[in-house]
This record gives sequence, C-alpha cells and structure tokens, in this order.
Amino acid sequence: MRRKGRFVLAVAVVLATAFLLVRYVAFFPGDREKAPRRARGGIEEHVYGGLPEEGAVLIRNGYVLSYDADRRVPSWVAYHLRPDYVKTPGRRGGYARFRTDAEVEHPVRPGDYRGTGYHRGHLAPYFAMGGDRDGDGLYAADGDREDQETVFEVNRMSNIAPQHAAFNGSGGVWYGLETWVREEVVKKRGREAWVFAGCVFGPGEHEKIGPDGDIHVPPMFFKIVIVQGVSEPMVLAFLFPHQRVIHRSGKERIFPYFLVSVDVIEALTGLNFFRGLEGEEVLEKVDTWVNWKQFVHMHP
Repeated sequence: MRRKGRFVLAVAVVLATAFLLVRYVAFFPGDREKAPRRARGGIEEHVYGGLPEEGAVLIRNGYVLSYDADRRVPSWVAYHLRPDYVKTPGRRGGYARFRTDAEVEHPVRPGDYRGTGYHRGHLAPYFAMGGDRDGDGLYAADGDREDQETVFEVNRMSNIAPQHAAFNGSGGVWYGLETWVREEVVKKRGREAWVFAGCVFGPGEHEKIGPDGDIHVPPMFFKIVIVQGVSEPMVLAFLFPHQRVIHRSGKERIFPYFLVSVDVIEALTGLNFFRGLEGEEVLEKVDTWVNWKQFVHMHP
C-alpha cells in the first residue's frame, strides 16, 4: 500500500508540473521559441501592375521569374527595390557562387558558360537582393538564414542569360542602368522602384552556346523601370541591342538614348504590361523620354 501511495503521489506531482508548465507558456508566450519568419516577396510585391502573361512563374524572395526552358534563359524577371533592399553583403565566398536551379526543366549548370566568351549576366541583379526582408532585425551578413537565401537565389542559373562583358560590365549600358537605379533612384533619392527585365528574340536564327549548343544568346534586352514619383509613378522603358562594344563616348551617360515606349517592348515580346491597372494604355504609349527629363530635373 505504501508503494501504491508513493506511485499515486508521483503521478500527481508530474500532472501538476505539466499543468503549471502549460499555464506558464500560455501566460508568457514571449518565452516560447518563435517560428521562423518568412521573407517578404511574391507577385504582389515584385510584379507592378500584374503578370505580363499567362503561365507559370517562379517566385523567389527577391524577385519573380518566367523561364524559357526551350532557350534555357529567363524570359523576364520582375523585382521591387527599396532603400533597405540594396544593403547586400559583399559578393564573395558563398555569395559569389552560381547555382544550378533544380526547379526548372533541363537546368543550366554554372560551368556551361565556360569557354564561351560570355558573362553569366543577371537579369535580377545581385545588389538588389539585400535587406531585412523577414523583419527580425538581422541581415544576411548577420547570419540570417532567410535573408541569406534571398541572396543565394539571385545566383541561380535560371536568372542568368549570356551577356557580353562590354554590355554588363563596368561601362556597359546594362550595368550603367542597373547602377543608376540603385544609386541615384533608390539610395540617393530614397524612392522605391519596380523593374521588369528580359530577353528579346526576333525571328530567325540566334547564336547558341554551351556544351550542347542550346543556350540561346539574346540579340536584345529590355528593362522597364517604374519609379515612385511625387503624385504617381513614372515609367521608363529601355530597349538595348546586345553588342560586343561599349555603348558610350567617354564618361557620357548613354543609356537614356535607348528609351522607348512600353508599346515597343510589348510588340517585340508579346508581353502585356500593366494589364491589372486602370490607365494601362496611357502608361504603355507615353514617350518615356519625357518622363526621363522630368525625373532628372525633379527635386529629390
């Protein structure tokens, strides 16, 4: 009987302890281990005015992507920029490594560009993938796993297209526009921006590279930049021929000379931008050179 009494007492103590523990967790939720927060992102954040075409897209933390599996390059990407997002860790170590994207059909490997003479050109840029996107007060450089993943995702080969060094390197128009948006629009003026970037293929044959000769080299690229304005967003659309020579004279900023209307890019690509917005036709037909001049002379 004595043993039975001790057993009952022990069970009662265990139950009482469990009850108190549950009560403690309920009243002090801050002491519980917090579930990992999801990074920001998605179509609503990155794709301005709605998806430009029907079909499946790949959603990353820092951008949205439509992949052309036949040509083995991105069709287009869309991403959102704000001042916090340009706080990216230095591009070295694991942050400099390109990665095969297992989520796409017949994925390109980083080594497939070796010996081709082409750079692995980002459509969504590396230096736009920073920020504390999960709102926990930590950045990729602090070891935050979600924000590190945002940076790693930009180096997936599904975000890469063959580009000439003179096009996407220092002094090239692709590099120049990307830098202007980041440094002038976002950092200096503190504005938000949304960007569509993509490849343009016309009719006929295109150069192909890679071990199997099936990675297509785009003859043109486009960028549409939507800048947060004073009263309403301003649209800038650029169409660049993909050439081996630098498009500039001395230190002249040359990329504004490639401004076009959004209608021109739509006609060449078959995409339909801003279809989720009222006033879509006005945004598409506007001479974006006018917007450029207004923005350049706008007070920060």
